Amino acid sequence: MPRLFYGHITIGQMRLTYYRTGGEKPPVILLHGFSDNALCWNRVPLALEEEFDVILPDARGHGSSGIGPEGVGLEVQARDVEVLIETLALKPPVVIGHSMGADVAARLAANRPDLVRGLVLEDPPWGDHLLLNRLDPQSPQYAQIWDDLLINKQRTLDDLIALCRTRHPTWDESEYFQWAKAKRELRPEALSGWVEPRRPWREVVCSLRCPGLLLTADPAHGGLITPQVAQEIKALWPQVQVVPFPEVGHSIHREAYRPYIQTVLRFLRKVSG
Repeated sequence: MPRLFYGHITIGQMRLTYYRTGGEKPPVILLHGFSDNALCWNRVPLALEEEFDVILPDARGHGSSGIGPEGVGLEVQARDVEVLIETLALKPPVVIGHSMGADVAARLAANRPDLVRGLVLEDPPWGDHLLLNRLDPQSPQYAQIWDDLLINKQRTLDDLIALCRTRHPTWDESEYFQWAKAKRELRPEALSGWVEPRRPWREVVCSLRCPGLLLTADPAHGGLITPQVAQEIKALWPQVQVVPFPEVGHSIHREAYRPYIQTVLRFLRKVSG
């Protein structure tokens, strides 16, 4: 892990925690996926910190961040990042997001284009085929996900590490501990963020004006963005470059770390000048 400074800001009644590499460098914000936390980026900030000031917040209900009466929806999370940028007095950063974090990053850029220099979106949960985009809190599927989150919180770290190693045998060994720790820290109430009101993803994409990089995983290996959805995104957002990762699953930064870093660094250097 890189050397990370720990900090927090207060938003209403909620404490949002973040980590930061620091330095007088162009800022980059990393937004993690659902049920992960900031430290699940693991080796990524290590690869970026030499050239960039990397800021890694814990999303509401994840890691050490609270929830607050505003809820945990994607629009609320986007406002949290907006407040973080303004409170830390950052120059417009490039915002990198994985899964849920990619959706949040896009909403931030759509709502506040003045605050975002560019976007890197890693397999965002966009598409009518995805359960998370039509999740009913009264459905058996919602109850099953809730129960699974509770079960994970009751497991030991060793059991969760073993579970992750079984599910993801190709991941680097360093990934397992942070994944397991994040599952223990997650508040199950964070699941409600998927059913709180939010703009449809197509409306969000239509509003994007900054340069972007869309990294897509392989649907046959658990990727969320289908080739058809990627084409639609490209049509709605001409400034985006789409880079597919064949035979790679949803966590591209874990499963294809080196090509992921090479691709992201090329984009960051270009956008940051």
